[in-house]
Amino acid sequence: MEAMLAVVNAAAQAYRGVIPADRWHEPYMPAAELRSEIESGVDFVVCEVDGAVAGVMGIQPVRNVDLIRHAYVLPALQGHGIGGAMMRQLRRRTVEASWHPEGCRRRPRPSRASPTRAT
Repeated sequence: MEAMLAVVNAAAQAYRGVIPADRWHEPYMPAAELRSEIESGVDFVVCEVDGAVAGVMGIQPVRNVDLIRHAYVLPALQGHGIGGAMMRQLRRRTVEASWHPEGCRRRPRPSRASPTRAT
């Protein structure tokens, strides 16, 4: 979890000054918040480069859709396909995905199977 937090907090620095000052804090995501997100059902994947965590992204089922949550890549490695690789991995994890005629992906409620989570 420490490696995940390091990526999140390093990548979040790009938004310093963009995120309103009353919402910005150091670290941007503390360990307790990451644990809370995992406990609330966010399923995280990580992408490793040379054995080190380089990206973190989560997905959370809400009603009949999957929300992409907390997408972060180390600043030095942005633009090298890490975010896209994590998106593809999360897409493969969705259950019985179908396409709505208007192009919005809809997802039936899953059974309460235990998701695999990065820790």
